[in-house]
Amino acid sequence: TKHFLDKNNDALHASLEIVVQGCDDKFMKLLFNTGESSGQKKGKLTFISVGNKFKRQLGELIEKLRSTDTNFVRCIKPNSKMFAHMFDSGSVLSQLNCAGMTRGLELLQEGFPTRAPYMDIYNMFKGFLPPDLAKMDPRLFCKASLKALGLKDNDFKFGVSKVFFRSGKFAEFDTLMRSDQQSVKSTIH
Repeated sequence: TKHFLDKNNDALHASLEIVVQGCDDKFMKLLFNTGESSGQKKGKLTFISVGNKFKRQLGELIEKLRSTDTNFVRCIKPNSKMFAHMFDSGSVLSQLNCAGMTRGLELLQEGFPTRAPYMDIYNMFKGFLPPDLAKMDPRLFCKASLKALGLKDNDFKFGVSKVFFRSGKFAEFDTLMRSDQQSVKSTIH
């Protein structure tokens, strides 16, 4: 990989460059850019080599991967005969077990998959707070609001900078906080 771009440089020979520069064919113009639009010296031929194209595409892929969240799709065969509208539950469960999906779901159920920073929760509801409580530490506000709303202690855990909720409990908390804003205001005051 040391000299990948040098080894994969398939630029044109100088005599072919002269022929390509003088060509009026539209297809040839698509294949070879003469540099007029990219601010280079007029007539300068800029050929995109395989190595440069690979390097550019790899850079685009890495940029796209960095801008997305981690997701995956697991394909499961519904039956071994490959017939439509036929579902073999034993086969599907076996595939899910082999792929580790059932254990992953069990871990999510046992664990605390939803995480919310204290500051985010505090910012969502600070409009309800009276001026004295608006100065409250976001972590303390989260602890007090979860206790005041009557959520069970085993439904959430407090970390250094986030609250960790059991599966579905953050939605329950959010629903309680948004459902009856008058009662939330009275609970906070």
